[in-house]
Amino acid sequence: MTYNIFLIDGCDPGVMAEALAEIFQVPVKEVDVADADGDQEDRYWDALVSCEYSHVHGNVSISLDIYAQDSVKQQPAEAQFSAALARRIGTPVLYPPQESPLSAHSLVTPEGVVTRARLDETEDEEPSFTVVAVETFIENLPDVPVTHLPEVVREQKIATPLSDSFTEAFKALADSGGGPECPAITAEVAEMARVARSYLGAWEKLARRTEGNWEPSGWFPLEFYRETLGYRDDIEGYLRQLPESVAVLYKRCLDKVDSLYKELTVEDKEHVVVDDRDESTAGLVQKAWWWYRRPEPMPWES
Repeated sequence: MTYNIFLIDGCDPGVMAEALAEIFQVPVKEVDVADADGDQEDRYWDALVSCEYSHVHGNVSISLDIYAQDSVKQQPAEAQFSAALARRIGTPVLYPPQESPLSAHSLVTPEGVVTRARLDETEDEEPSFTVVAVETFIENLPDVPVTHLPEVVREQKIATPLSDSFTEAFKALADSGGGPECPAITAEVAEMARVARSYLGAWEKLARRTEGNWEPSGWFPLEFYRETLGYRDDIEGYLRQLPESVAVLYKRCLDKVDSLYKELTVEDKEHVVVDDRDESTAGLVQKAWWWYRRPEPMPWES
């Protein structure tokens, strides 16, 4: 297994070797720690655990590439490994996000505090790596702003069982030949159904986030909320375009998501979500009902 991580502060190679030996439960002599830019002649290439480190520019000190051979029985997941390493060497560890490369890195401190950190990399010949924002104050990064990171929320995996059920029902319909009211599911219809399902999935994710009290982040940007209501607008167009037999399946799932959303939200009497304060009364266009409901409390004020 390979681990690609960053250290906020430096670490002595000998201390690193001992820490890795403890984590992987191998003898220290079976751990090879070497400078990636240094002399490679004395490397122990058959070591059970290999660690190459590189000093980098920015407020991150060291980049580590660690590899444990398949014969090493103790190979923790990246999050558990990073927490164990941070605790043993006494410096915060950054490890890649699990959701998507577009999301923010995870950061764990020696005390076990886990947060998210936005890591910027320059495109210079010798790139620098800089933590520019964190969601929790980190003592080793006292000057880094503490703020919510929207990219973390956007990339979170949220289960969508109702949308998944539409996918399954559509596949069954296509396999059966489309049914009497839709003799054949063409490639065009299949693509339309795929896109329609993606909008339904986004709409269901919003309802599920509300149901789950906005965990795991505990907040949700108003910008994203309005964006998702726009997807619900788009769903109406697909309902009109889909063949009737497909639209029936689609609306069956949509109605359940709509009901869940209504159940979990309250009337937005102040029009916080639609935000029509700057529009004249004469020019105001009435939006669909979902624009006039909101969660209580509002997750963007957390």
